[in-house]
Amino acid sequence: MFAWRGRLGLISPTQRGKGFHYWYRLAPDGVEIVPSYIGFRRGERDQFTAGLDRAAELAGELVSALHCDLVVVSGTPPFLLQGLDFERQWRQRLAAQIGRPVVTAMEPGAVALQTIGAHRVAIATYYGDELNEAIAACFARFGLESTILGGYSATGQSEGLYTTPLRALDDVGSSEVYRYCKAGVLQAGGRVDALYINGGGWDYVPAIEPLERDLKIPVIGATNAEMWMAYRTLHISNRVEGVGVLMRDHYDADVA
Repeated sequence: MFAWRGRLGLISPTQRGKGFHYWYRLAPDGVEIVPSYIGFRRGERDQFTAGLDRAAELAGELVSALHCDLVVVSGTPPFLLQGLDFERQWRQRLAAQIGRPVVTAMEPGAVALQTIGAHRVAIATYYGDELNEAIAACFARFGLESTILGGYSATGQSEGLYTTPLRALDDVGSSEVYRYCKAGVLQAGGRVDALYINGGGWDYVPAIEPLERDLKIPVIGATNAEMWMAYRTLHISNRVEGVGVLMRDHYDADVA
């Protein structure tokens, strides 16, 4: 039996291999990752509002046909547009419907920031003001203060709710993420004690460790937080080096 510790269903927002590769590469022995995709192609509001119906359909298939023990619904904009209360209610309804625990995209980041002891958080994204302010509003519910660095722009063009078009994000590497985040945190002038990076479109993961070393603050990525919460929910300890303090020092499977 391959998935002798657990089978995790992953619903990714876009049809990219990078997100699945990250989950697959960091999966511990005995855990299988089963991918599925909503298929967002633009950073437009209508894409995100319609996408949750498709996510619920995919979640049902992952459980009924593939016997997944938990489903992760990745991608924060659909939840940010409707708020934390909606995210919690939607997750609870879906979990009851499929009979399996569900991890959604936004709340794990706030819980992770609390876990590492953060109080003042710099927010790094490629989003416009509406989504960035929604992140700050979510964090405020957890007693976290936020400093928004401003959406990253790779092309000088925006697309709907994004400050960089969705397809252009494929060309944004970890070096660009590092420079953008470092400049923003330094400009904040010591007013933050953690950095939060949101968005699976750019290649931010390799930048986490250099940013933590050079800025001397913890860095939480949205995808890292989803992964961390998923393994805690499954009661599977998954200690990982090289992707920041959360997965290295707070990996124990001790979810309440």
